[in-house]
Amino acid sequence: MKKLGLVLSGGGARGFAHIGAIKVLEEHGIKPCCIGGASMGAIIGATYASGASASDMENFVKNFVFDRVLDEKYPLYKMSKLERTNIKFLKYFSVGVSINGLIRRKALDSGRKVQYALKQLIGDVCFEKLKIPFACTATDMLSGKAVVLNKGKVYMAVRASMSIPLVFEPVESDGMLLVDGGVASNAPSFIVRDMGADVAVVVDVNPPVERKEKKDFKNPLEIVLRSYQITLEYLYRRELKEADYVVDAHVNVDTLDFSKNEEYVKIGENAMRKHIKNIEKLLRSE
Repeated sequence: MKKLGLVLSGGGARGFAHIGAIKVLEEHGIKPCCIGGASMGAIIGATYASGASASDMENFVKNFVFDRVLDEKYPLYKMSKLERTNIKFLKYFSVGVSINGLIRRKALDSGRKVQYALKQLIGDVCFEKLKIPFACTATDMLSGKAVVLNKGKVYMAVRASMSIPLVFEPVESDGMLLVDGGVASNAPSFIVRDMGADVAVVVDVNPPVERKEKKDFKNPLEIVLRSYQITLEYLYRRELKEADYVVDAHVNVDTLDFSKNEEYVKIGENAMRKHIKNIEKLLRSE
């Protein structure tokens, strides 16, 4: 039996689909030899690697309220749920967040409450104490490179990996300024191969970028945002090709849309059920 390396992509709220995918793997008695992830994929991956079951994580999702992990003193908390759901990065400005407020800060949220929540969720554990080997990616703003985080406190590494630019403040660590792993490496198959996996299976929760029309580009900002989106999409799709197998668990919602979390879990479950026989066959192949 070949050793499975499970790779969980970033995607914000879409990443809750990973829980459903893990649930099906558990039902079929398939345990990954190691896990790699980025952003929300890092959160789910680290939680599972620390010993939580898919059922434990499902229960967490049922009670998850995004507002509870936001810093009340920062702009993101003060925005309505609808505003958070419908915005894309710099479009926060169009819903009343002052530019002056961001000039004095590095992001719309400090990440302090998120960090505390991650510590509660994953535990105050170091990488070498995890029940399943795990590593995640972050992006160093200083060097401009992807960084693999696999030492020290797991919750701090995950805090860096999920630091969406503009949304959460970067994490300073070992002379680096770290933001979301998805900026440079959102489906890091190389991580699990480096940890000894024979087969790298990626759970892809991100639908392809949709076509836009000329009327959607009314100003330079919208062109810049679209360019950024296209660049991330290109890097991501190229990384997916490096996997041995991709489970398409696409969740078509915005990054911060935590309104139907249990439905996202179900999408991941249904997607993995469609692919599980192929994965079993791949693991048994010579």
